[in-house]
Amino acid sequence: MKLLLLSTSPSPEQGQALAKLVGKELKEIKAAYIENAYDVYDDEASLIEGREELKNKGYDFELVDLRDWKNDRDGLYKKLASKDVFLLTGGNPYYLRSLMKETGADEMITELVKQGKVYVAASAAAVVAGPTLRFFDELDDPKEAKELIWDGLNLTQTVVVPHIDNEEFGEGCRKAGEQLKKAGYRTQPLTNTQALLINGDEQQVL
Repeated sequence: MKLLLLSTSPSPEQGQALAKLVGKELKEIKAAYIENAYDVYDDEASLIEGREELKNKGYDFELVDLRDWKNDRDGLYKKLASKDVFLLTGGNPYYLRSLMKETGADEMITELVKQGKVYVAASAAAVVAGPTLRFFDELDDPKEAKELIWDGLNLTQTVVVPHIDNEEFGEGCRKAGEQLKKAGYRTQPLTNTQALLINGDEQQVL
């Protein structure tokens, strides 16, 4: 499994680490950009800003809105399979996880990552990569999900705890991390500038 899990958008240095992980120059990497975790917020300006930031950093991405593919699983699989990287934004992990199951994207992405595609995710979507979504419900409303699913994608057994140095979310994230540890989960706290790079059995914080 190859993953790059962050609190926010990749820095230029983290982008170079991603290029090495994929085995292509950054400008040659084809990415599926999935913003759906952010659907629960009425904030188009932030989405536009995020897209522009990625363009400025040299990413070649196509926006893939999972909601558009609910009745076309074959089409969604072909679309995802044509990319090198799945690039997911933050937002509400419970909503994202539910939508992934509803569209079949959860099984598709898991299968494709096992085949060598790279999962790159910020904040909520980074949490979804792990084994559980528990203890983040004080930060994000589980009721936003059509179906509440506590299990993550299990792409890694490490639960990323993002934003630990963030003024707004830090306290809640640190509390979630403590609860996860007590429950026996392996955690990796990340500041807003850090990333967890996973390549098979190897893990390092960038």
